[in-house]
Amino acid sequence: MITAVLIDDEIVSLEALHLKIQKASDEIKVIQTFDSAPEAAKHIERLAPDVIFLDVEMPEMDGFDFLSAFPDRTFEVVITTAHSEYAIQAVRQSAVDFLLKPFSVKELEDTAGRLVQKIKSKRKTERSAFQKLNAQFDKIPVPSLRGISFLPIKEILYLVSEGNYTTIYLENNQKIVSSRNLGDYEALLENLQFFRIHHSTLINLAHIREYLRGEGGSVLLSDGTELDVSKRKKKEFLEVIGF
Repeated sequence: MITAVLIDDEIVSLEALHLKIQKASDEIKVIQTFDSAPEAAKHIERLAPDVIFLDVEMPEMDGFDFLSAFPDRTFEVVITTAHSEYAIQAVRQSAVDFLLKPFSVKELEDTAGRLVQKIKSKRKTERSAFQKLNAQFDKIPVPSLRGISFLPIKEILYLVSEGNYTTIYLENNQKIVSSRNLGDYEALLENLQFFRIHHSTLINLAHIREYLRGEGGSVLLSDGTELDVSKRKKKEFLEVIGF
């Protein structure tokens, strides 16, 4: 899923854009809207969106001033404005697209297609780089609000989805919150003895102490944590562990 934040000082425009995105793509999820660029700037690092749909002319801080506050931004940008003269600046800001208001759902569908393709390609490249790093150092890089932590894979017990974030539980009662979602970690750790026992839980198979029977059953990990296995995942899980 591609996560998006919408920024526009006009509430009506925000609501209209949100509705059009819902109609244009089922792969883009709007996680937050802001009618104030300064207010949005306070929350972007926490929200860690894949893309921002950004109006240009706004009071207090315009769209390009907003972008200048993020010189090393990790999110993509789609400019939405009623003023065609900003097109060149949009190109200079490496915007994925420039949507001139009022734009149609069809125009937004075209934008969404390019956007999704670009973000998926970027994710694939990042996963490939991470997997090479894993193989070389037996660690994974974990981005957080503070920076990047490098965690030894063998010390990871399990990972739990927290919306767009992931909480990683380690040995010795340690845990760290990552700004990446659980799906990213499932792809990153797919060849390293990890298994998704539930839509919200990924475990390190090396830390399983016991499997407890039940409708879906549950696993007991080396630190004593007991986690449910979903009914849907039970058969595949038992095959993976050799039963």
